[in-house]
Amino acid sequence: RLNYKPSRVPPIYVGAQGPKMLEVAGMVGDGVLINASNPKDFEDAVKYIKAGAEKAGKDPSKIDVVAYTCFSVDEDSAAAKEAAKPIVAFIVAGSPSQVLSKYGITDEAANKVREAIGKGDIKGAIGLVDDTMLNAFSIAGTPSEVTSKINELLKAGVTQVVMGSPLGPKKKAAIDLMSGIASKFK
Repeated sequence: RLNYKPSRVPPIYVGAQGPKMLEVAGMVGDGVLINASNPKDFEDAVKYIKAGAEKAGKDPSKIDVVAYTCFSVDEDSAAAKEAAKPIVAFIVAGSPSQVLSKYGITDEAANKVREAIGKGDIKGAIGLVDDTMLNAFSIAGTPSEVTSKINELLKAGVTQVVMGSPLGPKKKAAIDLMSGIASKFK
């Protein structure tokens, strides 16, 4: 219970990934929070959200589609990508085959990452993260590179982007860069 009267009814955002939950999110939510960084993840997601909104008699264009991304930015692209690898390793380890295959990541490669994590060899798991995995599960690079990737998400139907962990190899510098990037989209 709130100790004050809100100035408006707060919007409801539903976290969803699979087809049924995305449809339900479109039916009941004001927005959908999807833990994904790649436009491919939104191709079908937006269709399910739209179908749910239409079933509920809602205008699908009024539903926020939010990409909760693994985000890393630095003036040095390689440093930004290196900073994203620990997060990406855990995403790869937790992703099912059908998701991995969409990006050309083999079960064998993912199993090696899983095995390393299972043994507590986090450095080993990070070392197994390749460019295919980074591109599938993160937005990482220079300000120009990440801006381009954000634009791809917007073209896929995303309306908001959450710049999630790790942000970058140097947090303060990354936050300053993120501010400049965000200002391009206002």
